[in-house]
Amino acid sequence: MNFGIQKLTQKHSHTMRTNLIITVLFAIIMCSCKTYSPEYLPVSDTIDTNQFGSYIVITSKSNDDDIKGELIAIDSNRIVVLSEEINKCINIPIEDIEEFILRYAEPEHYGWTIPVSTLVSFSHGMFAVFTLPLNLISTSTIWSRGEKAFQYNDEEMSFHRLKMFARFPQGIPTNIDLSSIK
Repeated sequence: MNFGIQKLTQKHSHTMRTNLIITVLFAIIMCSCKTYSPEYLPVSDTIDTNQFGSYIVITSKSNDDDIKGELIAIDSNRIVVLSEEINKCINIPIEDIEEFILRYAEPEHYGWTIPVSTLVSFSHGMFAVFTLPLNLISTSTIWSRGEKAFQYNDEEMSFHRLKMFARFPQGIPTNIDLSSIK
């Protein structure tokens, strides 16, 4: 009888170790995922003093590749983007834009909370079976929302409101040549 309990305990211990390893690996993978943001985007404390336009990713109806770069200006017909790929300004007709995602500040990175809450859960003893999944769900949700902070898409913002995130929100000044913008 005692041998059966010992074997059951060993099996339970092996399962717990396997679950721990899977959880830790999941936490490490989640922490390593980070949203791309260019260097010119401000941190949330300095949004109002940034001299550059916001980062924008535009999906075009006529082009397979996304256009990524700094939002320079927008008017009723076009959006001007300083392409990060070719380091030149590109004019994109508004009617050719399928969708866009705009990031106006660095996202908040809360990935560190996942492994911390995982480790804290193991201090709960037998209750870790319940608290570990709850902590993983809550911290993963917080991490995901933090990575998507400070961004808008075409469903949330009109082209008219998009102007305020451009380097030149009132249009490109007459004394500035687009080819000189870098």
